[in-house]
Amino acid sequence: MAVHEQQFFNWDERPTRGTPAPTPDVPTDTAVAPQAPPELAQLKAPSFDDVPIASPLSAAIEHGVFGLTTEGAYAPNEEDVRAITVEQATELMATLVELQSVEDALRTGEDPRTGKVPRTDNARLKLREYLEREAPLLATAYGDVLAAFANGFGDEAARALDLWVRRTLADCTIEPRGRYDPGHPWHYYHEGDAAPPIAVDDIEPDLDAGRFIERDLPKNRAKRTARVGAMLAEERQRVEEDRRRYQEIVERGAEALSRYDREIAHSSDEMARATALSLKYNHLRWGMGRVAWLESQLGIRAGESFLSSDCGRDRNEP
Repeated sequence: MAVHEQQFFNWDERPTRGTPAPTPDVPTDTAVAPQAPPELAQLKAPSFDDVPIASPLSAAIEHGVFGLTTEGAYAPNEEDVRAITVEQATELMATLVELQSVEDALRTGEDPRTGKVPRTDNARLKLREYLEREAPLLATAYGDVLAAFANGFGDEAARALDLWVRRTLADCTIEPRGRYDPGHPWHYYHEGDAAPPIAVDDIEPDLDAGRFIERDLPKNRAKRTARVGAMLAEERQRVEEDRRRYQEIVERGAEALSRYDREIAHSSDEMARATALSLKYNHLRWGMGRVAWLESQLGIRAGESFLSSDCGRDRNEP
């Protein structure tokens, strides 16, 4: 009987995902365990019954990709192949959950490890710098896992696994109702609804978004008003940027996306476009909802300047 020296991939050489940064707004002498991004255990449990199974490449077996035995290169059997595929799919899903959490945090300003918005400008800057470093690291890690899988099973198998992971994870977080919501990549993807993007002026705000702001506002009325006014100006600017970006993706498709979005973070231009549209749609709904809530707190009409409203003027002004 052959004695195995090594089986399957060398999992110790899998790409390392982003490393945690110190949590802002916490004294350095205080021990803190930051909350991790949502794990798969917190989502609806995925089923791996229909995970796409591919045959190993003959060249990969010959080159010892799956391990070596005393008799030569190891050829995985059906059970081995399924185990490898499920483990790679789980790794991809975990990485994608972290990436989505970081991408959402870049828009909302909330630390994905604590669920809170940092209180100081310096802490918010440090958080954004951390998130901007983390996003490409996670996207690259996801692409590296797919590349390792393609090395053993081929490019078509890697693309099939990528699509399965994205669709399965989306279905774990958003319940499909016959057709996919516009915040779901499969709303736009040709294997899903293949629906056209909603016109930017027809996107409606998420009116629940404001409830996440209240808990971080000062209790003092004057400080609260000033903080809400500053947040409103920032949020309006972000919404305008999101509107421009959404429209650019609608008009140009994958050509509006970066190289790593098209070639590293996604396995095809079609999936890159669908994901970008769904992400920016969600950003717009979230941002517009926050704007609406902040405006209601200041008692100003939609689109009115904070400084032009009564609460934005000095009491002594005529």
